[in-house]
Amino acid sequence: MAANSPIVPEQTSFARVVSGEIPILFDYDFNAYRTKYNETGKFEFVLPCEGTVRVPYVTSFVKGAPNPEAGKKALDFILSDEGQAIWTNANLKPARPVARPAEVAARFLPDSDYERASAVNYSEMAAAQKAFGERYLAEVQ
Repeated sequence: MAANSPIVPEQTSFARVVSGEIPILFDYDFNAYRTKYNETGKFEFVLPCEGTVRVPYVTSFVKGAPNPEAGKKALDFILSDEGQAIWTNANLKPARPVARPAEVAARFLPDSDYERASAVNYSEMAAAQKAFGERYLAEVQ
């Protein structure tokens, strides 16, 4: 285990950055915030000036679930101001605009930095992956 992260196995990239073994890590922003604010050492987090991608957490409702009303209540809570506050306190950007205490908002990069983050078009990605897979099978077999 890494000295400063008793629950993170030593072989993870995160633990290797915390230990100083590797100097840079491309990772999710919440991990960068977690490192900066919860680990011993000097860590900085930046979004590349060239841009990056947004990879949202996905929450869904299962069709035919045994207790649909409980599922709806859970989703409503996650998207409520209280639910979003829980996410932001875990270093995750809120899914919708919510008021955050100044001390919480100050932990995040400015919203203007996140303007360089683009959404992934998963339909285009699936099409590219399909074409790649077909070409791979045609040329490698």
